[in-house]
Amino acid sequence: MAVDTLERPAPAAAEKSGRFQRYRIRTGMFAWMAHRLSGVALVVYLVIHIWGLKALTNEATFNELIASYHAPIFKVGEFLLLAAVVYHAMNGLRIVLIDFMGWSPNQKRLFWTLGAVALILIAVGGYPSIYALVQYFGG
Repeated sequence: MAVDTLERPAPAAAEKSGRFQRYRIRTGMFAWMAHRLSGVALVVYLVIHIWGLKALTNEATFNELIASYHAPIFKVGEFLLLAAVVYHAMNGLRIVLIDFMGWSPNQKRLFWTLGAVALILIAVGGYPSIYALVQYFGG
């Protein structure tokens, strides 16, 4: 006696192109990618920051470096640094809560809740940088 099996439907042409399969970027994958990218950005920042600290040995070079930090591009950089640190910290907290507290079924809600907290922290902490940019460009 033979058993009928259901055949798996063929993948749609839009989902598969050659060797690579398209992924749907959902909340979990976005959180994972953004966490990795913010981590890499923070490492790059630390390398540049440590390289800039060599100016501490020469007073004139140090004063020139500090004066250049008042340029608008550095205010944008400060804001982006704050955003990367806050996002990385909030997502790290989310990962700890999921791993150690067992909040696995609530991952999406936890992501959006901590995302709202992150936006509030970025807005409050980034206010001086945004204010300086508005003042610089004639506000």
